[in-house]
This record gives sequence, structure tokens and C-alpha cells, in this order.
Amino acid sequence: MPEKMRPLQSQRGGSVNRQDAVEAVRLLLTAVGEDPTRHGLVRTPERVADLFLDLFAGIGVDAAAALGTPVALTDNDQPGELVALTDIPFHSVCEHHLLPFQGSVDVYYAPERHIAGLSRIAAVVDVAARRPQLQERLGQEIADAIMTVLRPHAVSVRVEASHGCVTQLEPQAASARAVTVASVGSMPAAAWQLAAGVRATPRSS
Repeated sequence: MPEKMRPLQSQRGGSVNRQDAVEAVRLLLTAVGEDPTRHGLVRTPERVADLFLDLFAGIGVDAAAALGTPVALTDNDQPGELVALTDIPFHSVCEHHLLPFQGSVDVYYAPERHIAGLSRIAAVVDVAARRPQLQERLGQEIADAIMTVLRPHAVSVRVEASHGCVTQLEPQAASARAVTVASVGSMPAAAWQLAAGVRATPRSS
């Protein structure tokens, strides 16, 4: 079951027209030869429209804004070589076939003068995922948002996901998972070594 509608949708102002979305689903059912007025489908257009409004709640929302106000470091602060938040779950919709893809995101950044609350980083992932997406672009948008607000030495984002389009179009590859990495900036060597160590750590099943 999808999560309840988040406040993200309200930030899009007048760009959302639920009734148009409901009617579009009715037209689709009719176009494929179904009767949207039959008993089992009467409420389907509303259900599908509400689902997609939730899945696309990040349209028009600036992912960088989800970071809020960064925490400025003083000369006495020791932020360390690397900040990592791993296994952030997400679900999104592939813009090519409007089928779901889901998985996890690992975010690594080497702080310079600012840091952010860890929950804020997870919020960036959520905003960027809730729109028609490509996995490759998702990682880049997350990295760009963090770089824009925190101005770290570097950001690296790893996305691993399974795709509904692969499952439907190539059933023999249904268990395949795609991995993409997006990086911005120049990561210090020590930070890269730490990131490699985090990736190599066995994950709980």
C-alpha cells in the first residue's frame, strides 16, 4: 500500500488537477476495451489518480529545499572525513513506461563548512523520487541538491533498484538490479576509502 499523501503535493499549487487525472484513467480503460462503469471498475479511476498524485508529489518541488537550513561548522568543529547515510529506501516511477522502480540510495559527502540533519538527506531522496524519473537522473539530482546547499568537497550517490519495466519486458531478468553512481566535486582519497569500506560491509537481509 502506498504511504498517505505527503505535504509535498500542496507545494505544487494549481498544477494538480485530480478530476483530469480521474477522467484520463477512465479514457484509458475505455481505449483498451474495458467498461469503466462496470462494478469492479467504478472507483478504479479515482484510486489510480490518487495513487499517481502521491507517486508524483515531487513534481515542481525543489529537492534542495528539503535540506532546510544547513548547520554551519565553526573552526572548533571536527566534521570528519565523510558523512554517509546508506540504505535509504525509495520508490519511483520510470518515465518511459510509467512502471514502478524501487530500491535504496546511499549518500556520501565530504563536509567542508556545512552539514545537514540525516533525516533531511532522506527527505531529499524522497522528493527527487516522487516524479517521473530515470534512475541515472535520480542519483544526479540528489547529488546536485546536496552540493548546492551544503557546498561539501564532494558528493557521491549510489542508487540500486529493481525495475518493473525489466520484469514485464524481460521476465528472464526479473531479478536483475540496476546500479548507478553520480558524483560531484573532488572527494578526498581518505573519504573514498571510507566509502568503499561502507559499501563492502555486508548488509542485513
